[in-house]
Amino acid sequence: MNVGKSSAKSTLIQIVIFLITFALLIFYKKDTIVGMYISGEISKTGMIINAIIFALFFVGMLRIVLVLFRYINEQGVLLQLIEYLKENAQDPVARLQQNSLAVNRYNSIHWLAKQGSPINQEALASSANAYENSRLTLIRFVHSTLILAGVFGTVVSLSMALIGASGLLNSPEGVKEMGTIISGMSSALSSTITAIVCFFVFAYFYLRLNDARIQLLTQVEDMTGMYLIPSVSHTEESLINKVSELTNALNQAAEKLLMVEDRFILAGDTLQQAVNDLHGQISHSGIDDIKDLIRKGFHLSEPEYDTDKSAEQNEPVTGMGQKVDGDNKATDLTT
Repeated sequence: MNVGKSSAKSTLIQIVIFLITFALLIFYKKDTIVGMYISGEISKTGMIINAIIFALFFVGMLRIVLVLFRYINEQGVLLQLIEYLKENAQDPVARLQQNSLAVNRYNSIHWLAKQGSPINQEALASSANAYENSRLTLIRFVHSTLILAGVFGTVVSLSMALIGASGLLNSPEGVKEMGTIISGMSSALSSTITAIVCFFVFAYFYLRLNDARIQLLTQVEDMTGMYLIPSVSHTEESLINKVSELTNALNQAAEKLLMVEDRFILAGDTLQQAVNDLHGQISHSGIDDIKDLIRKGFHLSEPEYDTDKSAEQNEPVTGMGQKVDGDNKATDLTT
């Protein structure tokens, strides 16, 4: 979906360029323009008709500019809403303009989903298109009336010229009537040229406005189909796709669990082998040496079993001493 390019912005730039060019043209050709419209050759009726044509043109152009600014604002809101939808915001329309097309479409979709009603995007698109067409009534009126105003001025000016021609035929002098004929023809020419030029410019910008309107409505429908409807509708195909995605995710999780289990089994086997090797390498004498080192390191006393062993080793020596003393006493008595 191409929402970055704005036809409304480019149309506004073209209007600015046109206004600058029009101002420069008036500045450099002011004598010719003033002589064409303000000279005495154009009647007051012709000047009034030209003023009406210019007024219609400028009112229509002002309305086009206002609508283009509104379309630019609508596109900005649309872009922000799409960003919030991509970020899965809790309430994406809370900080947006509530009367915009994008927000209204978001509220409509969620209201229909809440009510459990089927979502008819074609009906919503037709409603939005009718709503936008109703806002362009003045512009369509100017577009349809502008060329008719020039035709009306031409007809009125020619009628005045014919009235002067009739007076010329009835008057022997006819100088005054000749001026009326010339004034009527000049008024018809000026009103025709004014209406054609204004209609030519206005028709171009009116078409550009329609392009901007169609682009905006298309972007709203693209946003509806890509982001809004999939988030609230549950068709058979969408459910099948979600089940398939869930199945694939479960299969991947099961494969990862099996890999983790294999790693744990391998780590357990490695740890058991290391323990067995350690038991095989450590002997009883090695354990005694470790005990001695620990005892010396912490300055511990000799264990009780070592004291008992020393006592048992000293008992035979004491008995033998007592026996020797008895033999000596017996020898003394005999003597």
